[in-house]
Amino acid sequence: MKKYSFYIAGGDMRFVYLANSLAADGYTVTAFALSGAEGLSGDVIISGDSSEAAFSNVVVLPLPCDDRRGNLNAPFDKREIPLAEIVSRLEHGTVLVGGMVPKNIKNAAEKRGVPVIDYFEREEFAVRNASLTAEAAVALALEAVNESISKMPVLVLGHGRIGRLLGSMLKALDADVTVAARRYSDLAWIRSEGNTPIEFSRLGGKIGEFKVILSTVPATVLNKDILCFVDKGAVIIDLASMPGSIDFEAAEELGLRAERALGLPGKFAPKTAGEIVKETVLNILDEMGEDDLG
Repeated sequence: MKKYSFYIAGGDMRFVYLANSLAADGYTVTAFALSGAEGLSGDVIISGDSSEAAFSNVVVLPLPCDDRRGNLNAPFDKREIPLAEIVSRLEHGTVLVGGMVPKNIKNAAEKRGVPVIDYFEREEFAVRNASLTAEAAVALALEAVNESISKMPVLVLGHGRIGRLLGSMLKALDADVTVAARRYSDLAWIRSEGNTPIEFSRLGGKIGEFKVILSTVPATVLNKDILCFVDKGAVIIDLASMPGSIDFEAAEELGLRAERALGLPGKFAPKTAGEIVKETVLNILDEMGEDDLG
């Protein structure tokens, strides 16, 4: 086993499981801003100071890295910890890996001779994380409708990774699945996958037929002009990253049931999600080779 030492800073339960799993594999693991979480293994070293990041050769940041105000995304820690503070501790010989790394943090690290790799941009991470998101979304839909989804008319908006996986999973549950897309190639793929394709431009006349609507499009495709056609008893779940798919103000005004569902892998399957981060980080390190680390 290569002798990496890991400093895991912040994050949700995914990163508790990540720390535990790496420690169980025999790596030296230090956790910062995770001491408020339950379940950390006794083999994980608890750090109370970001300066200790300098003593590990792999620093792992959460997904997303920050809280949109420049602070470490650390829901188990009540402090505001500037990401720049952690980066300022790092030196050549360390590699920084994180999810959705802000550009200013990437630039600051690279100026210090610290390579930065964003695991969120890795295909193996994206595919497996999308699968977990789709699984969790189906579970949310089943809970929301409180009945069998078999034969139920369900609409999926978007045919990216998550949209494709959702269509497949819902079809396996015998739902009556329609998938909306813009490109003719996607519409052809939807049909070949055994689901019903629909162009976004035609949604207004059909959207009232669906009892469950799952959107994966990171743009406001469900505006008031479309939402006014939605059945009052339907459930709308927005899976898209911010700004999301739904005009929530309009949905509330129309009396519709709409909810935003972000970070589902970390909420529904944190252990598996942590393993996905671990495998992706180890893949990155394997590709870099030990010569790039101190």
